[in-house]
Amino acid sequence: MFSSAQSPLPPTITVVHEECRGQMSLRQLAQDLNASCRCLRRAKNWLIENRHPSFADYVPDSPLSPKQAAAIIRYRSYTTAGIKGDALTEKMFPDTVTPNAKKNALKDLFEQHNISPEQAAQLTHSILEIFKS
Repeated sequence: MFSSAQSPLPPTITVVHEECRGQMSLRQLAQDLNASCRCLRRAKNWLIENRHPSFADYVPDSPLSPKQAAAIIRYRSYTTAGIKGDALTEKMFPDTVTPNAKKNALKDLFEQHNISPEQAAQLTHSILEIFKS
């Protein structure tokens, strides 16, 4: 018979936490930032609703990827600094305005001010050249 000193130890099973696999829970992120889960959940929902690229493949109730956590941190830093509305959208989505969208916005602006199409085309070209450099 085996005595307790001679019995083999049962195998040890180690479960790796999600944070160790490159993903993080919203609760863990809140603890790391010393913030409330409610505020971070609001930030996450804003990013999802506004279709931030880092949340394109987000599955509800799943842990956050490093890119998603970084987007939430960036959002929080901007809102803490007082940035709101369109300025916040521009900060969070810096590359969303395509050249065609810029041209259409300028075209609409020139039409509102009754500028001829020829002059509007020249002005549009000049303005876009200024912003390229």
